[in-house]
Amino acid sequence: MKQGKVRRILLLTSVLLLSACSSKVQPKAIELSTEVQEQNQTLSVTPLPSEILTNESIEEPTFAHITETPVEKWTPLKIEDEIEWNAKELLGRKYVWGATGPINYDCSGFTQKIYDDLGIKLPRISREQAKEGELVSFEELKKGDLVFFQTNKRKPGKVTHVGIYLGKGDFIHASSGAKKIVICNFEKDCFYKKRFLWARRVIKPKQHIASSNNLNHNETKSL
Repeated sequence: MKQGKVRRILLLTSVLLLSACSSKVQPKAIELSTEVQEQNQTLSVTPLPSEILTNESIEEPTFAHITETPVEKWTPLKIEDEIEWNAKELLGRKYVWGATGPINYDCSGFTQKIYDDLGIKLPRISREQAKEGELVSFEELKKGDLVFFQTNKRKPGKVTHVGIYLGKGDFIHASSGAKKIVICNFEKDCFYKKRFLWARRVIKPKQHIASSNNLNHNETKSL
């Protein structure tokens, strides 16, 4: 009987302890859940700023500070100027009869090289070059014209030499007398003026090549 009473007392005591613990934990649990609900309500109720909610407030990318890169303008460069630049680059090269470059030249090898580089095909020898293009008199000379001479006393009236007219009385040629490519002036050198036969214009009217406004020949080739 005593053992049965003890068991009942222990069981009753356990029940009382459990009920007491549960009564203490439950308020805490209720309190925590209430706090969570209050936080959720606070987050859901707090309104976002109106500027974020409207499309008008969205910042569009602006390109006002961006400027277009200026397009490089191209203007025609006269081909006779290019002829002059290219010819002057060979000043001082040695004259060798029958040579066509790239180191040494004779008179017609020199003129053939200069015009050929610009797409104007000339025959190999001076007397054949003298048949090309438009016939031009001394008074009508322009830069880029081929000038022809008779330099052999045994062949009067026959073309034996050729050069390129540069303007202002100057012409450039591969000279057998000077043994190199030089510039001479008709007024200062009577030898060539007296032996001038005619000129030929092998440049077509308004012919030009494209060149930049900022082109530097040499970078810039100096005249």
